[in-house]
Amino acid sequence: MVITTRFELGAPVDAAWAYLLDVQKIAHCVPGASLTEVVDDKTYVGKVEVKLGPIGLSYKGRIVIENTDPASHTVRIKAEGAETRGRGGASALVTAELAASEQGTSVVMNTDLAVSGVVAQFGRTGVMQEVAQRMAQRFASCVDQELKAATAAG
Repeated sequence: MVITTRFELGAPVDAAWAYLLDVQKIAHCVPGASLTEVVDDKTYVGKVEVKLGPIGLSYKGRIVIENTDPASHTVRIKAEGAETRGRGGASALVTAELAASEQGTSVVMNTDLAVSGVVAQFGRTGVMQEVAQRMAQRFASCVDQELKAATAAG
């Protein structure tokens, strides 16, 4: 399933690009997520807790920045994880494109998400899309606030 999210950031595209590539700075902006290990400058280990309808799930996994293109402000990230109670897994290939806009930076994220196990049933009902959109909105709001604060601080 492909989920597309769009949002605006109130900072210039170069500042937003640098900030979004700093996984250690933005990890806490992903609702329910935390970093547990930095393997190298492109590989991270962490966990994320998410509630889908009546079910709370906890995943542990790895994030790899597969490709960055500073000229086009495009990044591709692969994430894979297993549900901690053995109830399935998830993988995502996320491509984000940044572009200058009137507000500062326009971001388009395409997430190709595959899930297995108990959570797979929620993909058919639209619950996963709703949760993903809500998480993306919270992420965007957090990053926008932090970018504005960093820009104001100089």
